Amino acid sequence: MTAATHYENANFLRELAESLPRIRPQGHSQSQAELLQRLADEELAQAQHDEWIRDKVAAARADNRPTVSTDDVLARLDARHDRVSRASR
Repeated sequence: MTAATHYENANFLRELAESLPRIRPQGHSQSQAELLQRLADEELAQAQHDEWIRDKVAAARADNRPTVSTDDVLARLDARHDRVSRASR
């Protein structure tokens, strides 16, 4: 699902929670409205998380710094491990 879909779902659930007394005058409880509000909050949180992830991915794709190969990273980690090991003795 897209963030837009999550926002639509959140709005729908909030409207449903607010309309519940009118839709079911005698057959609803406060806990049902609270559940719908909680579900709307979860949809909103998911939409915000999706947007955050998309922003992070876009920033990573736009990053034009030179890439570091896996071999370089492993060599750097090995060198750091050796330095830390010698320092702790």
